[in-house]
Amino acid sequence: MQIAYSKTREQFPLSHKKIIKKTIVSTINIINLLLVIWALSVIIPVLIHKNQKVVNWLKLPPSLIFIFLFLIILLIYLYQRWYFAVYFYDLTPDFIQIKKGPITPREITIPYERIQDVYVDQDFLDMIFGLYDVHLSTATISSGIEAHIDGLEKQTAEGLRNIILQAIQQKISKNRNANISTGSNPIG
Repeated sequence: MQIAYSKTREQFPLSHKKIIKKTIVSTINIINLLLVIWALSVIIPVLIHKNQKVVNWLKLPPSLIFIFLFLIILLIYLYQRWYFAVYFYDLTPDFIQIKKGPITPREITIPYERIQDVYVDQDFLDMIFGLYDVHLSTATISSGIEAHIDGLEKQTAEGLRNIILQAIQQKISKNRNANISTGSNPIG
């Protein structure tokens, strides 16, 4: 797997701890889903056949359960490595481009003029792993969902945030100067 290359990602790299964090979160979610399925497969037959003894078809040897869980964790880990490798973000002179997802890639391109806020935050697991996310807010709903770069170390996240803010300020100044030199008034 070749890592998606951009000058921005090279200068402000993602942390490999992101792979471990995402693997843990995905594993917990899948195990919870499997527990719900298992519970429903035991409870529903008992409720339907109240007087009959229901044979639990999920009484598997513990070794098979551990092998199954190990395979799930391995597949999740390999997927997260692939996700990490194709995660692309770049700052161009006019916009920020973010591409995520190996199977169904999502791409968002945000012109600097539309960015209303740039902030760095963490969720609970990010705090444990020392990771940070850089969020880009615009007036659209999709910016809250897609417009963020996650899995950065603190210094990297702050540096990326500052570079984005500088690019926004330069774009605003350039547009303001262009409006003044052409005599147009963007306010009225």
